[in-house]
Amino acid sequence: MKSSKIITIGIKELAHQKVILAAWYNFLKENFDAKKVTAEEFTQYLQAHVMYDLDKDQIELMLSGSEPLLEDFKKSIFG
Repeated sequence: MKSSKIITIGIKELAHQKVILAAWYNFLKENFDAKKVTAEEFTQYLQAHVMYDLDKDQIELMLSGSEPLLEDFKKSIFG
């Protein structure tokens, strides 16, 4: 298994969290189907952590994965 990294995405609206989590699942599923991630990595990377930042009044969504995987995901959703 590759070394895991974490990215944090700040979210103000709950609806945005749902969209990002759905996009993350679909992205991981596509990579799993393409055999770019193993079943173990797929299961591990699906475990997203959520934290509420009182100072910023926003939700922090923490996604884990290999560095190239996370970079590809950021490009796919943020351009």
